[in-house]
Amino acid sequence: MLLVAAYVALALLGATLGVYGAFLVPLRLFGGVEGLADVLGFVATGVTGYLGALGVGRAAAAVMPGIGWIVAVVALNIARGGDVVIPGSLATDPGIGIVGTLYLLSGLVGTLVAGVLAGRRFRTR
Repeated sequence: MLLVAAYVALALLGATLGVYGAFLVPLRLFGGVEGLADVLGFVATGVTGYLGALGVGRAAAAVMPGIGWIVAVVALNIARGGDVVIPGSLATDPGIGIVGTLYLLSGLVGTLVAGVLAGRRFRTR
């Protein structure tokens, strides 16, 4: 029962990080630098997944934040009228579509990295 609670907590943490990062997609830093959401998507799912796997003691826990992240991001991105939170394009900012697409990929790659690292860590020899 405790293992299930840990998996649910990791998935909810991943969903929270996904929602937070989705709202950072249009953010521009000093000098017009963009892409903070992409870095956050990769690092948050990767680090949270790997540390979650270490804490739980099972390699499967590494993908739980990624599952929560992708469910939240897909839910925020589906609408009949077009984009909801992650814009595909804006006339005033042509680069936002690239940042949004990279954000969708960054969390998946972070989850993959966490899963591979945790799998290597817990591999029995």
